[in-house]
Amino acid sequence: MTASDNRIKDILIVGGGTAGWMTAGLLNRFLPPGKCRITLVESADVGIIGVGEATVPPLVRYLRSLGINEDEFMVATHASYKLGIKFINWRNGNDTLWHPFGPIGGSIDHTQVFHYWLKEQREGREKGTYYDYSLQALLSEMNKAPRSLQQSTKIIESGGYAYHLDAREFAGFLARLCAKRGVRHFIDNVRGVVQDERGFIRHIETEKHGPLAADLFIDCTGFAGLLIEKALGDPYISWSDYLLCDRAWALPQGYDAKMAPYTQSTALKSGWEWRIPLSHRVGSGYVFSSRFISDEAAVQELLAHNGLDPDRAEPRLLRMRIGRRTNFWIRNCLSVGLASGFLEPLESTGIYLIQKSASLLLDLFPDNGFNESLVRHYNYKMGKAYEEVRDFIILHYVLSEREDTEFWKASRRIALPDSLAATLELYEQTGVVNWENHALFGETSFLAIAAGFGRLPRRHLPMADYSIETKAREIMAKMKAQNGQLAQTLPDHGDFIRELNSTRMAAQVS
Repeated sequence: MTASDNRIKDILIVGGGTAGWMTAGLLNRFLPPGKCRITLVESADVGIIGVGEATVPPLVRYLRSLGINEDEFMVATHASYKLGIKFINWRNGNDTLWHPFGPIGGSIDHTQVFHYWLKEQREGREKGTYYDYSLQALLSEMNKAPRSLQQSTKIIESGGYAYHLDAREFAGFLARLCAKRGVRHFIDNVRGVVQDERGFIRHIETEKHGPLAADLFIDCTGFAGLLIEKALGDPYISWSDYLLCDRAWALPQGYDAKMAPYTQSTALKSGWEWRIPLSHRVGSGYVFSSRFISDEAAVQELLAHNGLDPDRAEPRLLRMRIGRRTNFWIRNCLSVGLASGFLEPLESTGIYLIQKSASLLLDLFPDNGFNESLVRHYNYKMGKAYEEVRDFIILHYVLSEREDTEFWKASRRIALPDSLAATLELYEQTGVVNWENHALFGETSFLAIAAGFGRLPRRHLPMADYSIETKAREIMAKMKAQNGQLAQTLPDHGDFIRELNSTRMAAQVS
């Protein structure tokens, strides 16, 4: 028997939505239909949660790897650009700070510009913020698009941006693409899961199509976890003691002509409100903790904050199970999306973790032997990905100085995971950030949040003392000047999105 005779020939994805169709799209791109058949079965009764309408930069790489035209994707999904996140009232109740995407100034003589900024600030020569050196933050404040219809920029070329999108339309866009590329699609309900004598899944029972068998099963059934949890019994690890928010009111709002190129997160009494501008409406909602506010009080606070009439608004309550799987992959079943875990959407990581799951599967793709060492390694890597995101989200709460409500007091005083405690100790003592191996949020992201909240290390890195001070200041001034010059050439973001949509529509008509 040759090695190829033992290859995976049939993959069954159970569940659609963003998780199912993103996974199908990536697997289909690298597993030729003639050699590996991919089938997706989803229930017509299950809707898309839709909280994850904001994304992070890795999605750009995903779309490019699938050969998707960005303009076509943006029009089809009502997308707008996202250059970062603006946090309002998070530090002390009367403030603004940014988490911009992309580099912040870069480095000077092998040292992050953060440390030169810190040195200049403490010596009284720097009055601005660290993210004053971020092109993405500047464009956000000026409400600028990262490109024009005719011209690209270094932001586009480097992929230092993301999108706001309609999650339902995104799933539909990918479903149509997958259908053209050979993915089978069934609309059906799962009635049961049948295992063999080893505990592997042999097939699932469906109402209309009977038994559906495969070599590899991918569970995209959301919080239900029909395969990974209900059939295979994998326990769920709760992180509710680390992250206190466990519910959300989703509240679609009307069209906003400004269409800001950033996600807005505003701290409220027992959580925070998101605001995500799309080309046809605004996605908004209140992520909150049911320990500190009732569902009814939370929706009233959200409506009052937006000045909306309760009789005309249509909010939808979402219950969130905060945590992750013990094992993301068991035998011949792998979980993706909400079936794998969920972390509150503060940094828009839901779609990223779907992408991470699918791309890691390709990196560690098995044969029908399902080597146990391979499975353990996948579970370790996915566990680290969830922990890295968890630590970054916790960082926002523990650095806050708010003491005005019981929620904010409790969020500041949670017991830190050992990994985050070690990071903060090293940073505060030395200025070093040990996130160089983090897949998503690295040193620049950590420094942006820490500096924004006013948590600075005891001193800058000593390397910043070895550079010629006048040269360093000239370079820093040049960084700001170049960013300002580029910003002046770029269009208003709202105008750009409207022109993009009208141009694409006109091309389709002609």
